[in-house]
Parts: sequence; structure tokens; C-alpha cells
Amino acid sequence: MKKHFFLIVLPLVAFLTFSCASDRGQDSGETTGTAIQGSFTPGTPVTDVDGNTYQTVVIGRQEWMAENLRTTAYRNGEPIEYPGGDMAAWRENSGGAYAWYDNDESNGESYGALYNWYAVTNPDALCPEGWRMPDHEDWLYLTDYVGEEMGNKLKSRRHVGSPFGGEYDTTEHPRWETFSANYGLDEVGFGALPGGNRHASGTFVTKGANALFWSSSEVSEEAGYGWYIYHGYYGVDRGYGDKGAGFSVRCIRDDD
Repeated sequence: MKKHFFLIVLPLVAFLTFSCASDRGQDSGETTGTAIQGSFTPGTPVTDVDGNTYQTVVIGRQEWMAENLRTTAYRNGEPIEYPGGDMAAWRENSGGAYAWYDNDESNGESYGALYNWYAVTNPDALCPEGWRMPDHEDWLYLTDYVGEEMGNKLKSRRHVGSPFGGEYDTTEHPRWETFSANYGLDEVGFGALPGGNRHASGTFVTKGANALFWSSSEVSEEAGYGWYIYHGYYGVDRGYGDKGAGFSVRCIRDDD
């Protein structure tokens, strides 16, 4: 199908432009939709330099963290800058910074931290030993492997009004906002959660509605590639994010 390129209003999600990964043809050589519904392979848990342990999942030939990163230090133990409520410090940072949504650390327990692109690409390394930031090609492989309606398949089942009921039908965070369709299926164990984002200006938006993930790939001097999942949409969008914006991070095992 034809790719669609369109503009998003900047105050909503801090992206400059998107294209629909759900409408993209095969790029990876892997068979589209090879994921088995409701079946996935757990990986080996990994611990970051802060002592946080993350569950992982094997998806095709990749192994991903199944939780959003929440480290406050680089791999070598160097602290990541935390501007907190100082919006000017957040706006002016070009060496790497993180935030808790609404400057509330309890949000980190639910959704992880939000990192600017400078932290993502800092030479001190954001991901634990043996792991790395996914690049654009890693995300292309993942979305191609998962196949049609990839957004629903990657979302956590925790959703207001989830048809799965029980613990999944919840208003308690972390969870996705309600929608008449496009509920999270979590078919491959990725468990994407909507941690929202922090604009390059310093404001916070869309917790519970949007999951925005960085890649390490650069678009331009001002922008890096990001990947976007929306509570009311079945697909995954790839877009250009302002490097000063704060998005969620999922690390991938380094096979090198």
C-alpha cells in the first residue's frame, strides 16, 4: 500500500512528521504476521546500573526489554542530568537528560523515564552492558515481524474497558485510555505502555494515550527517528522527533 506522510500538530506529541508503518510493505525479508497470537518467548532478565531489573522478550531474531527503561545513570555510572521542574534547563540541554512525567518519580515506576535524544546517543551509553539502543532498522524489523495491526499487537492489555476483563480492564495506571476498538492485545510480549512525552519546551503531555519511543538513528541536526503508538490507532507510526523532547526507551540485546 502507499505510504502516507502527514503533519501532526506539534503541541500534541512533539513530532515533526509521521509515516504509517502499518501501511508499509515488507522491508526485512521476514514473513509478515509470523507472530503467534498470545504466544511469546521470555528472554533473560537484565539489570541496569541503578539496580533496576527488566523482563525481556524474544521477538523473531531480536530480544527486547519488555519494560520501559528507568535508569538515572549511564552504563559507566555517570549520572544523567535531571532538570526536573527547571524548564529552561530542559530546553537548553544538549548533553543528555531525563525526566519523570510531571516531575513525579512515581510515574517512573509505572512508565519508566523520558529521555531526550542526547541521552539516547550519549557515548557513555544509556542501555546496560550487552544491550544497546535500537536503531531505525531494528524498529523496521520489529514492526514488519509483528505484521498487520502491529500497534494493537504491541500494546499492553492494560486498557480502560479492555475486552480481556479482569486485571486488564482497569483505570489504574499504568494503562491505556479507553477506545471503542484497537485495544491492546500484547501478542508478542512487548507490553507497550503509554508513558506520554515531554516537549522540548519542557511541558508534559499524553500520559495514558501515547507511547513514543526513541531510536538511535538521526534524521537531521535537529531531529531523530522515533516510533509512535496511539491508544485509538491499530498501527505504529515512525516519525521525526525534536532531539530536545523526552520519549520512552526500550533497549535491545546487542548481538555483536
